[in-house]
Amino acid sequence: MKKNILIILSLVLISSTACQDDLEELFDDPNTYFDDQDLVPRMWAQMQNDFANFKDQNFSWWQNSLNGHGFPRRVHLNFIPNTSESFYANYDDPTASWPTGGWNVLWDHNWRYFQELPVLENLIDEMGEEEKKDHLVYSYMGRIFRTYSAMKSVDVFNSIPYFDALKGVDGEFFPKYDDPWLVYQDIMASFKQYADAIKAAEPAMSEKGKALFAQYDILFKGDVDKWVQFANAMRLRAAIRVSDVYPTEAGVVISSILSDGNLPTGDILGPRAENWISQANAGTYKGNIANNTRNAMFFPPELMYWLDEDQDHVYTAGTDDPRLPILATPNREGLYIPVSFSYEVDNAIDIAVSAMNVTDHGTDASFHVGARNERFNQADQHFNLDAWAHWNAFSIHNVVEPVRVFTRAEIELLLAEAALKGIANTGSTARQHIENAVVNSINYWYSVNEWGKTTNTSNIGTLDIDDYNGKGVNFFQMTFPTKPSDTEIQAWASKVGQDFADAADTEAKMEILMQQKYIDINVNETLEIFAELRRTRHPTLGRFRDFGDVPREGTMVERLPYDENDGIFNSEQFRTVSSESNFTSPIFWVPENKRGVSPYVENDLYHFSEYPGIPESFKN
Repeated sequence: MKKNILIILSLVLISSTACQDDLEELFDDPNTYFDDQDLVPRMWAQMQNDFANFKDQNFSWWQNSLNGHGFPRRVHLNFIPNTSESFYANYDDPTASWPTGGWNVLWDHNWRYFQELPVLENLIDEMGEEEKKDHLVYSYMGRIFRTYSAMKSVDVFNSIPYFDALKGVDGEFFPKYDDPWLVYQDIMASFKQYADAIKAAEPAMSEKGKALFAQYDILFKGDVDKWVQFANAMRLRAAIRVSDVYPTEAGVVISSILSDGNLPTGDILGPRAENWISQANAGTYKGNIANNTRNAMFFPPELMYWLDEDQDHVYTAGTDDPRLPILATPNREGLYIPVSFSYEVDNAIDIAVSAMNVTDHGTDASFHVGARNERFNQADQHFNLDAWAHWNAFSIHNVVEPVRVFTRAEIELLLAEAALKGIANTGSTARQHIENAVVNSINYWYSVNEWGKTTNTSNIGTLDIDDYNGKGVNFFQMTFPTKPSDTEIQAWASKVGQDFADAADTEAKMEILMQQKYIDINVNETLEIFAELRRTRHPTLGRFRDFGDVPREGTMVERLPYDENDGIFNSEQFRTVSSESNFTSPIFWVPENKRGVSPYVENDLYHFSEYPGIPESFKN
């Protein structure tokens, strides 16, 4: 009877939460009764859609970018040139300026959609021993994802319901909020536990069970090694996250990871260019970044400053970072000019370019700032009209870049920090890890850019002209540059490594390390960038300048308030943490010497005011 009830409940959950477009790929008829042996794999397929673990737009990009605030705004990966005084009015007050939908969705995705996991596990418990062997992997995959999401949740909210959460089938409906350090300890242990479990379970599966596993594991297609590597990469990330406050415990975990030898040796990637995975607004794993984000595409000044080594606004091989033309597309003059973070400069450009656009393009002056969808078939509009550089939509796009689970570059950067601070013996120097990270990052991004060339070039091909519109540049070649040789890539990595070695102290070295993390991860994992900025207070970011060129302080957002619904439905437990439901209480892993420190500094280099790009810089 219990099994029948669970099956009925599972079908209700699947039917009520399903995205029809996704389910058509997995179910012949989602309302029919399934064979018991197929139910768990099918449930897992639907749960992957609901988890939305790698769908950035749900809580870190899409919902928080268009209004110019939120995660991307606070970490300076997105800035909207804005000439409205109201835009700046509440910038220093996140309570007034942060889009409330952003964190409610994050909380929702971390808890609501995991309610099916205990149901799935109870179904497995009811099976016979041989049948169970074919299905345990689904429980272990679910637990790895649940652990992954719990870590993200702690990083944003601090204390969360964890040990008593997801026990509704056992009658536990009001879970307590747990100590975040205890949660993190369990997170690090769980990543190892379930990685080991899934590795041990796969050989015992029947051939039919393995076939179903490969079919319904959307992310890795039944590749157990990737699941093990993913879990260990996340375990390493978690250990580094707590290393400033619990260095001894972090060192033990990192040493164990290195001893086990299960870290990925390359990038961990999921599928790409599958429409049912990367739908514009409702993908299973890959969310929408470039497509439909309009103003969220402007390239930020800090990254431009780090990439354009000589700050001359053109890419020079051997002088500038090879990732510059991969991550950014130039403006309509072929210049890599970011938004300035200065109202006065941006307003001057706005007025100057608007006047030109009125002449050339009627009254639609909005095109000069890119107020349109950054789609493949509108590349000509960007290169004809835009005053500022954009993120390269042919590299950073939901149907170009694969599901980026973890890059080898980030692994090397995590190990670099461990070596730098003496947390664990990694077998290499921090400089060697930094150089390895740069090499891996360059190789990754050029691969992605090459995929962009072949995925959908649309009318970008019409830009393959040496003197496009008399501007003396070939925008096609600028968008899809030739990859440097291995020797040239290593030379750039050595240059970064030397800068790292020459840095005066640990903090100066962390500045370079975190710049490299920004460059490699960028918009793909805004939440991770947000966590690392709060933990390290690196890299330093510029301050916005308001009317009259007055710098804004830039409040450091330490965390997000809890979902207001939890204060209603779990009110007794919520009262124990209600005092922390704010933007200012630091997460437990922020060390004491970083609390109260702002990463936002007054730095003219980030404003580009010496090269504002007004009339003489933009040809009529």
